[in-house]
Amino acid sequence: MSRVKTSRVRRACALTAALLAPSALVGCGAHDTYVRSEDSALGRVVVYRNGIAYYERKAEAADGKVTLTVPQDKVNDFLKSLTVTEAATGKPVPISYPTAGATVGDQVQMTIQVPASAGRDLQISYITDSPAWKPSYRVVVDDAGEVNVQGWAIVDNTSGEDWEQVRVGVGASSALSFRYDLRSVVHVHRETLGGSQAFAHAPPTGGATHKLPADDGVLLALGEEQLPRPQGHPAALDEMDDMMVETVAAAAPARREDKDSRQPAAAVADLAARKMPAAMPPPPSPEDTRLQGLANRLRGSRETVVVDGFAAAGAGPDQGLDQANRVRNRLVELGVAPDRVQVSSKGFVAGKQGVELRVVRSNDVAGDDGQPVGESHFDSGVPMTVARGTSAMVAVLDENTEGEVVYVYHPDAERGDDRYAFKAVRFKNPTDSTLETGPVTVYGAARFIGEGLTDAIPPHATALIPYALDRQVKVDRKSDTRDRLGKLVEVKRGVMTVEVRHVRTTELEVHNRSHAAATVFLRYDLPAGWTLGEAPKVYEAQGEARLFALDLPAGAKKSIKIEAFTPLDRTVDLRSTVGLDLVRDWLATNPADGPLVEALARVVQIHDGLMEDHARIQGLRERMEELRARAGELTDQIQRLAGARGGESLRQQLTGRLADLERRLQQSTLEVVELQEKQMLARIRFQDGVAELSMPRATTVAQAH
Repeated sequence: MSRVKTSRVRRACALTAALLAPSALVGCGAHDTYVRSEDSALGRVVVYRNGIAYYERKAEAADGKVTLTVPQDKVNDFLKSLTVTEAATGKPVPISYPTAGATVGDQVQMTIQVPASAGRDLQISYITDSPAWKPSYRVVVDDAGEVNVQGWAIVDNTSGEDWEQVRVGVGASSALSFRYDLRSVVHVHRETLGGSQAFAHAPPTGGATHKLPADDGVLLALGEEQLPRPQGHPAALDEMDDMMVETVAAAAPARREDKDSRQPAAAVADLAARKMPAAMPPPPSPEDTRLQGLANRLRGSRETVVVDGFAAAGAGPDQGLDQANRVRNRLVELGVAPDRVQVSSKGFVAGKQGVELRVVRSNDVAGDDGQPVGESHFDSGVPMTVARGTSAMVAVLDENTEGEVVYVYHPDAERGDDRYAFKAVRFKNPTDSTLETGPVTVYGAARFIGEGLTDAIPPHATALIPYALDRQVKVDRKSDTRDRLGKLVEVKRGVMTVEVRHVRTTELEVHNRSHAAATVFLRYDLPAGWTLGEAPKVYEAQGEARLFALDLPAGAKKSIKIEAFTPLDRTVDLRSTVGLDLVRDWLATNPADGPLVEALARVVQIHDGLMEDHARIQGLRERMEELRARAGELTDQIQRLAGARGGESLRQQLTGRLADLERRLQQSTLEVVELQEKQMLARIRFQDGVAELSMPRATTVAQAH
């Protein structure tokens, strides 16, 4: 383990106040709870974060013996870590000790026999349990922008022994620690064999068998009727008759105001506005509420969920996989990382339907890529005294380093803010050791300006620690999700199994409202299973997050767009709006050709023609209603002019207009009939084309870029 340079450590702060009443600390009983020796003096103590402490003692072997008194509960740690070396040469010294030492109360007398060839001055080292030390940091930022980092280790002496003029150090690593029995005498049982041959053999003992209770670990089970019903899925369509045109047409784009020249889509939008008014979204079902609860749990843990799908009797082998994917897609939409949800198809299993969700711990799942565990080692550099039953703050770090004051926007953090960026200090760890997780107090120009909390900072890595919320940098965020068809997996009579790119788009407008330029780091969470798409250049990565840097002058605004996507498997009906939109977008961006692509293009073309004819019919019917209303007005006016003096000329004029209206009404009626006949033929071609679409699962079409 490397040592941190301590040339700039403030010697006067080697032991800072923080003395606690001895009675307040655990481990101070009426008897000694530490390894005690009249023949040795404590010289060095290193306290670790994993519950142990390393002790070094200087001893003088009078008459070739060194006697230590070891508490019963510390004997095994003492024996498995005991090392004795010559102080002058550092050579290890072979030792022996009584197998059954004298016991005084709960103390064990350990008398170490040292060979005559060894020197009198010895160094004894061992480990024993100890409270973990606690880190605390200070970051000082001056007006010139320089950063000074100070580190303190809070050490509790609960050993029961005074540490007088001892070098105190602290450390942390990935080293494992455990208890192991080395004091007990171990006897091994050996078989007693005879020389005579056995003429009879006894059978093994029998017994009744019993079935163990099932422990399938099922967290949540959903029946087929309780599964999510995504848009475009056959299970989500209310009617599956031969004519889905009215339903599809009602979702067309917005209208234009010119009634005489408006496009077909505009008329359809008018129809949708009148016949399908916007409704409040339905409340979440109990099943969806349970899935949301599970998603909240998974987002805050390292668990992985496995979704097992079960097919109904007589159903196709892919039904279970489709049902499992529907649940997986919903969990991903609720924010669960895609890599944390696995699916499997169990086929038909008697007594089971729908899906079952099982949670698997992360250490049981391959591919759990944790962050590397660093090592740290700090030393006080000077001898110090820590009385038993007291605590000390040991100065372990005081160095200037690279750093600056910036802003960081992280709305998805547990205590983040959705509208404003936090003021933060960004600095580089100047040491060869990991700075452990702990609180950070930030000072500037002889004043307190905030405090934060840091995760472990690896050697020479850069830390970004929010410490204040001054609302000088405001961020407006817009988020949206959409699906793009990436690959056709299977097509059966118009029902497609597809791999879609579930795209999450985030647009950020950042406004620096302060009177000084600012650097803003936008933190974007990218869980495992998501891939960054269209986005600015990544400045830095922090675990599963990406940092994008923006330099903003005073009063300036800038906007960025970040896209991320993950693949999802979906089952979509081609006759639905979602299915047709996916295919239409895929055909527009995919250069692939072949019989299936041509057939899909024909089906989409027929559907677009149907939509145009449908819109024309609706437009004509609206125009006919207006003409009938005007004809009714003219008829009434003509009747009132009958017999009126001097009104014959006007009456003839209105009669001509009425005849023209009737002619236009008749012409529109004939046109509607022709369009309906054309539409009927197109509907048949559309349904026939959809029914003929087929692509086995083993065949794939090139994926869109």
